[in-house]
Amino acid sequence: MCSIALLHVFFFVSTADIKAQTTAGGQLRGLSLLVDVGTFVPHNSHANFYNGNPNNVNTLYRILHSETYGNQIWNNLTERDMIGSSIANYRQLTVAEYGDMYYKLAFQLGMGFRYDLDNNRWAWSIQFDYARLHATGAVLINSGHNMAYLSNQNEYVVCPLQGAEERIYVDLALIRKFKTANGIDIELAAGANVNNTKVESSDISIGNITYSILDVWGGQSPSSYTASYDYINQGGIGYGAFATVGFGYTLPVGTAIGLYYTFHYNKVNLEGYSSFAPHHAVKLTVALNNFSIF
Repeated sequence: MCSIALLHVFFFVSTADIKAQTTAGGQLRGLSLLVDVGTFVPHNSHANFYNGNPNNVNTLYRILHSETYGNQIWNNLTERDMIGSSIANYRQLTVAEYGDMYYKLAFQLGMGFRYDLDNNRWAWSIQFDYARLHATGAVLINSGHNMAYLSNQNEYVVCPLQGAEERIYVDLALIRKFKTANGIDIELAAGANVNNTKVESSDISIGNITYSILDVWGGQSPSSYTASYDYINQGGIGYGAFATVGFGYTLPVGTAIGLYYTFHYNKVNLEGYSSFAPHHAVKLTVALNNFSIF
């Protein structure tokens, strides 16, 4: 009896699947070119790479207490009455708090290839996505002004921080497709990821003047006797895994349009901040199946 019941279930599922694949909409066959555009949401655990604290590769004090920039910073803050007379020189400038940085939403653009098997249920794909990320935050520098009781007005000089990096994601996925009666494709995918991060800039604005805190002095403080070097990328190669769910529709001409959500769990390689974290992406993808590569 159990075997007969299982046969009935198998026959019902198979019949429903055949009906679903013969309804509205077209089908992708063989190789397709993928183009996608969307929004990338990085995890903020890597953003403090740009906050200039003493444990980072790029430190704020290297600039603040330097012979090259220290006097300029101190003179500018003094002339603008942003620091008090108790701070007699640039070496007395101190950081009260290193703020937590966060990433802004990023624009993502990509392309790749997809291959649909003849059964129209399984496919594999390789995608290359690019995003330029911007981290933002602020640090507080002690002003040295005498404060009224229970008031912190003008107690600190607020200094905005900005960081920029490029990330390239390479995703290799195995895809399972389910076609519904109304022609909508439901897709589930999972796979492996390799990513590369390139640090472009790390800046601080002090008294409306912007300074780069990227270390190009070999860990030394910039001065008249310290030579600067060509900047060496402080990012690198990372890896991880991902899972994707999407909804799409395949036109009879062999072009598919879909909206996808991808959850990444990756190691992002930033010097001192190489750790695994979750990242999210929502993108619109077009698959062009009716093209010739010759």
